[in-house]
Amino acid sequence: MAKPERVALILLAAGTSSRFKSEKLTAFFEGKRLLQWALDSFSLLELEKILVIKPGFPLGLFSPDGFRVVVNYDYETGIASSIKAGLKSIDPRSEGLVLTLGDMPFIERRDVERLLAEAPDGKELTAFAFQGIKGFPTFVPETLFFDLSKIEGDRGAFALVKEGIAKFRSIEGEKRHTVDIDVPEDIESPL
Repeated sequence: MAKPERVALILLAAGTSSRFKSEKLTAFFEGKRLLQWALDSFSLLELEKILVIKPGFPLGLFSPDGFRVVVNYDYETGIASSIKAGLKSIDPRSEGLVLTLGDMPFIERRDVERLLAEAPDGKELTAFAFQGIKGFPTFVPETLFFDLSKIEGDRGAFALVKEGIAKFRSIEGEKRHTVDIDVPEDIESPL
């Protein structure tokens, strides 16, 4: 079990939105902007919170209460650069981190709390999964930080499992743990 006071949450919001054809995180979804769903869900968590954005992101449209904002100037190289920007920014005494995505409006505070309660000590990456599909949020223990800092391109933390560096422990999740917004049609019927 991970202690929340020694864990950082990194909310990744520096993607290119290439399939959406415009900045999807500013699009309205069920009454508020897409990214605001994640910001609101995690704002009351008692842990260090980092929001990773790209240069020029319209942060003024949001209320990132409780989050420290980090700009990823290499965002066009893929998600690995955003993970690394967040990783460099967390408290060096952190014993683990939670990765989640700004385009997943159905991930809730209780998901992070459950993830931390069930994440084992050691070299296991832990995440929700639904019908064999890895979802979010994802817990990465401090023992994997060095390896995580070496990933490149459009690969996330799960690359460590694929490469045999980390073991994977899944928590039974729901469809909402795997649903993100990629194209405008997803706004209309995401689930």
